[in-house]
Amino acid sequence: MSIPKKFLLFLCSLLLFPQVAWAQEVIPIERAVEIALLNNPELRISRSEVDISKSILRQAKSPLYPQLSGKLVVPFVGRESGFYVDQMIWDFGKTKARIRARKHHLESAEHLLTGSKTILVRDTRIAYYQALSEKNRLQGAATKTKRSEWLLEKTQELFAVGKRSAQQLSQAEIDLQQARLELVSGENSYELAILNLRHLMNDLSLGGFDIREDLAYEKVHETREDLVSFALSANTDIKSLLADHDGIKASIAENRGKFLPSVFGRAAYRFEGEGARTPAFIAGLGVKIPIFEGFSRFGQMAQSRAELTRNEAQTELLRNRIVLSVGELYLELKHLEKKIRILGDSKSISEKNLRLAKERYESRSASKIEFAEARALYEEAVADYKNSIYDYKIVRLRLLSICGKEIP
Repeated sequence: MSIPKKFLLFLCSLLLFPQVAWAQEVIPIERAVEIALLNNPELRISRSEVDISKSILRQAKSPLYPQLSGKLVVPFVGRESGFYVDQMIWDFGKTKARIRARKHHLESAEHLLTGSKTILVRDTRIAYYQALSEKNRLQGAATKTKRSEWLLEKTQELFAVGKRSAQQLSQAEIDLQQARLELVSGENSYELAILNLRHLMNDLSLGGFDIREDLAYEKVHETREDLVSFALSANTDIKSLLADHDGIKASIAENRGKFLPSVFGRAAYRFEGEGARTPAFIAGLGVKIPIFEGFSRFGQMAQSRAELTRNEAQTELLRNRIVLSVGELYLELKHLEKKIRILGDSKSISEKNLRLAKERYESRSASKIEFAEARALYEEAVADYKNSIYDYKIVRLRLLSICGKEIP
């Protein structure tokens, strides 16, 4: 008994189908974000900046505590060896201003860390949606290529019996080549999108993986004015610049205090040595008066004032950019909402036409080619509808990140 030809082809396709595709892990978008938050180096840099700012703040607080030191000189001469304790008593607010400046810089670093996390979540989700969109286009290109191959085969059969002209046959061949080009382009775009997503996740142990379709989305109901107001008050970059602004003001106060004296106390217990005549224990108050340090204090004051001016200009520039960006993204969202609604209607109409074409084909009142064309129109309508949703989700994410809202 001979094995049917179609069954043999089916077996061959199973053997030739890449086994890796079956073993590929499907990573949902939440898992992709989780991996990115664990491994992304830019986020680790932002966390390190916070830790550095905390250490600098701890250093700035050190003058508030006693400074203990010891000295040992052998052989003993006088009372050079001993233990010494110094305590700053009053420096006209220099230390407090320094601490306040470091606290503001720590606050700025924390805002930047929050912003880095938000941007990383946003970029990972956008990369995921872009990969889904490219995958959707790739599937459409593959279906179109198969359909073009089938149409060429049918056109060749009809041409052989004189029911199609040479021009129609040539056009079918051109359509097939065009479909193949679109398929190659789609494969490249999808691979690039996956590469970008993999780069954001930064997990070297991650092998081949697939992504899961996600068409659920939430609309933005706030007005443009509300979004602008929220962005100007909650944007993490704005918050960071405002914290830097307060820190620079505190630095100016610290530099101003450097022109004033400092009062400190000192206590010491010194060992008795050969030829010692002074007391073993001494305590007293001292005053340190700055006189001339090569104009360094004037340079520090000028630098802080220039940094304050720069900070104010950067804040104003960022506010203007935020207003513009929120307005642009808001208008784009409204356009996409209309587009989704129209493409949704087109999908419903195409689905209805496909159903009618299928009924006519089954009743033999329509050809297989007409049925294939109706199915192609439906598939294109579905692809356009899905891609419009992904476009909406991407724009919404960009708007949320500018507004400083937490992205789930």
